[in-house]
Amino acid sequence: MKINLTNKKSGFTLVETVIAMGIIAVLITAFLGAFGPAIQGVQKAISTKEVNRLASTLENEFVYLKPGDEKQKFTSGFHKAYTWIEDQGSDSEAVLLYQYRGDPASPRADGTLEPISDISAQIPGRDYVLQSVARRLSDGTVSDELQPGVVEGRVFYVKMTQLVFEEDGLQLGTIGTIIDPTLDVNGGRDSVSSFQDYPEAVIAYQAEFYVLRSNIFAYVSNGFSLNDRNGDGHPDATGRSVFTRNMAVRR
Repeated sequence: MKINLTNKKSGFTLVETVIAMGIIAVLITAFLGAFGPAIQGVQKAISTKEVNRLASTLENEFVYLKPGDEKQKFTSGFHKAYTWIEDQGSDSEAVLLYQYRGDPASPRADGTLEPISDISAQIPGRDYVLQSVARRLSDGTVSDELQPGVVEGRVFYVKMTQLVFEEDGLQLGTIGTIIDPTLDVNGGRDSVSSFQDYPEAVIAYQAEFYVLRSNIFAYVSNGFSLNDRNGDGHPDATGRSVFTRNMAVRR
């Protein structure tokens, strides 16, 4: 019996290869169309999360007095907020927001943590805890917290300006000044000499958040300035603000 064996070459033809590539291209396009917006949403959520963290850190600073605030002679969180807003425009009293690595075994009297001394510590929760704070540049703790290996991420400067009532709604007041936010019967305003004389229960203000070009104390203390030589309303050292939020502090 003779058995005829026919050798057949296996493989794809050029037409089959082109068709396969076309199918793959269609699938990739469909995948990006379905999941592209979701990926962008995640990126947006991360940005939104950071914005909310910064705003919450600032709000929490004005909710209550921390141990140590009495050295500044603050009698309440409202008093602190009033002073911080009124002191805007002074380089040394610029308000900074940032995160640093705190030592969970070394709490301070004000509830924050001492910066970690071992910058090689790597395991969060055990070796360090991220601490979000709002500090004035004149605060002595800033120099220790804004050190390489200690500060985490970007440092933000926040400019706070009172919002006042005009006939067409809330408008920005003058930076470094707090006045009676409402018009009197004659269309004028009463000046306010202290937080005790402020007639309202709430100070409404606009918070503009700026990113500093470095997060290291050597730059922050020497290279950062509120000078606005080009007159665009923003510090030359930061450029334009990255986001703005209207906020309020209550008595």
